[in-house]
Amino acid sequence: MDQARAPLNVLATDCREATARFLRGDPTDDTPCFEVMRRAICERDQEAWEFVVAQYRPIVLACVRQHPAFGMAREEEAYWVNRTFERFWSAVKPERFSQFQNLPALLKYLKLCAHSVLLDALRSQRANPAETGVKAPESDSAGPTVEALAVGRLAGHELWEVIKQELPDESERLAAYLSFALEMKPAEVARRHPDRYPTVADVYRVKRNVIERLRRSPRIQEFLR
Repeated sequence: MDQARAPLNVLATDCREATARFLRGDPTDDTPCFEVMRRAICERDQEAWEFVVAQYRPIVLACVRQHPAFGMAREEEAYWVNRTFERFWSAVKPERFSQFQNLPALLKYLKLCAHSVLLDALRSQRANPAETGVKAPESDSAGPTVEALAVGRLAGHELWEVIKQELPDESERLAAYLSFALEMKPAEVARRHPDRYPTVADVYRVKRNVIERLRRSPRIQEFLR
């Protein structure tokens, strides 16, 4: 069936079935899900958007629960989930949809939005500690938060390209990719690349430099807005 002409209820059924096959580890075709996303975003189809929210709420909820800032937040999970979808809706405008090649790219960006709304809360806390719903951390938490957000999920090709431009040093780019994209421990990074990182302490040092550089980067902050 031509996906662009298929009724929404048919696409929704096909998308649910495709998701179930994916979760079972079976081969699947996510084009019905991608078409529902396209209608929701490009055509601003309200029914399609409601399906998107219902279908991918569990993914957003998992991201919220895993975020380093969530333990500091006083708001309920549903608040952050709703804020995530609001951010996604505002950011992925029809003219931007072509930047996303497939459903995985869109879902990576949706996860980025989940991290972004929590990062915004921490930024607000630092600016106005008396007016926020986020408790002040005992130490500066911007480092691990940026780590989890900006690099930790490498949310799509577009963000990674910005990160690479902000990290001109090859050792920093490699450490960022291995540590945050592949989630390798410092000991494993040092073991695999002793020529660049003679000790585990060197890996930690490079990671700190990366996080500090990204924290100060106006381009990264602009990307996350």
